[in-house]
Amino acid sequence: MSDVTLGYIKTYIKGLDEQINGGIPIGHVVLICGYAGSMKSSFAYNVAYHYVKDGNGRALYLSLEQSRDSIIKQMNKMGMDITELGERMSILDVGWMRKELKASNEMNINWMESIKTQLKNYKEFTSYDLLIIDSLDALYSMASLDNTRSALFFFFESLRELDTTTLLITEMDPDRKSFGKYGIESFLADGIIHLDFERVGRSLGRFISIVKMRAVKHSTDYYSLIVDQDGFKVVTR
Repeated sequence: MSDVTLGYIKTYIKGLDEQINGGIPIGHVVLICGYAGSMKSSFAYNVAYHYVKDGNGRALYLSLEQSRDSIIKQMNKMGMDITELGERMSILDVGWMRKELKASNEMNINWMESIKTQLKNYKEFTSYDLLIIDSLDALYSMASLDNTRSALFFFFESLRELDTTTLLITEMDPDRKSFGKYGIESFLADGIIHLDFERVGRSLGRFISIVKMRAVKHSTDYYSLIVDQDGFKVVTR
């Protein structure tokens, strides 16, 4: 029986899904937060890759900055070869479009509406049911938000209208504690997964916490996160 029929999507992190009753509820919009280098993109890609590989559905990875080739090369090194998945997982690179438009001085674009339209069109074309947007901060740098609260509310609602489960990658400022640039993202999202790290001497300790997950009883403890040749796993004891 697939995870979809059970009403959730696994994180595919050994030991973590048990802490959230099996995974992320289908249809949720979840923030994947952390500092630069905390493996937010790798975490989200890992979810999508294994979700598709297990035959649960289709995924779309929308990159607003990093090139498609760079993503594929990076994830191949972690043992996640997208060629194994055929057309069931797509990587849409918007970065090349930004460069082309900048070179031609055609930058008068409503990027928020453009991204919404592209996601809707891709939904009709590929029928993806798991979406990753990398990243929300990149979208902020592209879009002009005259009324931030209203614009973000309607953007989050447009994601829910796609009838997908969405992972929104967002980078945290070390000087701020909020899980989003404007402080309202955490209220609009259905869930928040926080990736963190701490340097002790020459070692780097990684941690993960389920800060928020609507409709799920879960712990908010921080667990040690281990990433090796066998993938992702947490230490819960």
